[in-house]
Amino acid sequence: MLGRMGSPTKHATPHRVNIHSPGKDVDSPLPPIQERLAYLRPSRELLEFYRQKIAQYDAEHEELLQMLEKYKSVTEDQHKLRYDIRQREGEIAELQNALSDMQVYLFQEREQSLRLYAENDRLKIRELEDRKKIQHLLALVGPDEGEITYFHQEPPHKVVHTHNVIDLFISNVSTIKLVFAIGLD
Repeated sequence: MLGRMGSPTKHATPHRVNIHSPGKDVDSPLPPIQERLAYLRPSRELLEFYRQKIAQYDAEHEELLQMLEKYKSVTEDQHKLRYDIRQREGEIAELQNALSDMQVYLFQEREQSLRLYAENDRLKIRELEDRKKIQHLLALVGPDEGEITYFHQEPPHKVVHTHNVIDLFISNVSTIKLVFAIGLD
C-alpha cells in the first residue's frame, strides 16, 4: 500500500528500494521519483501549509540576518575598542617610561642642588672665618698710613701704590696692613 506521496504506509510490506539512484531501480516496484512527483496533485490545505512554512522560514531567516548584522556590528565595535585599548596601553607604557626617566632626572637634579647648597654654605662659613682672620690680623698689626685696598664688587679705576708699603712688605711681612672691602659696607 502506498501513502499520499507514494511512500509505503505502516501496513505496506517492505521492498528493496535503492534511494541513492535517481532512476528506476530494477528491484523496486515503485516508479522513479520524478515520475511520481509529476502525477502528484497536492491539496489546497497542503499548499497553504507549505506557504505558511515558507513564510515562517523566511521570517526566521530575516530575523537571523538581522541578528547576524547586530552581532557583526557589536564585534566590529569590540574589535575597535580592543585596538584602542592596545593603543592606549602602549601610550601609557611610554608615558610611564618618560615619567620614570623624569623622576630619575629630578632626583639627580635634587642631589646636585643639595651639593651646591652644601658647597655654598661651606663657602659662606669659610668667608666668615676668613673675615675673622683678617680682622684679627688687622687688630694685631695696628693702623698704618700706607694701605692697599681691594674691592670685591667693582675694580677701582686707579690703583694707588705707595712706595713705603712695598718697602715695608719686603722688610717685614707682619707689618703690612691689608684692607679688604668685601661687601662690609
